[in-house]
Amino acid sequence: MEKKKSGFEEIEKMLQEIGNKIEVLIEKGTKATGEASDEIEKKIKELHKNKEKLEKELKEKKAKFEEQYKGKKGNARPFFEESLLHFKQSVRSLISAINELMK
Repeated sequence: MEKKKSGFEEIEKMLQEIGNKIEVLIEKGTKATGEASDEIEKKIKELHKNKEKLEKELKEKKAKFEEQYKGKKGNARPFFEESLLHFKQSVRSLISAINELMK
């Protein structure tokens, strides 16, 4: 079964695809001549800059999200454990009730 991708993993994949497309443009740019070559090089540099900016922003957002998630997870743990205890008790009660009905 395939693991569901997180939003961050999807964005990282998109950035990887952007990087691959930039590499294709670089290849095509090396074949171009004259003014077209200069224009392509400017665009490639601009794309690299934008990609690096997006990667940096993603990294910062991901770190912030993980930090917040860990904090919330720690706060929620006692409630989860208490709920789990109540759930187990209710299952035991249900089993006892079924056993009584089966007698």
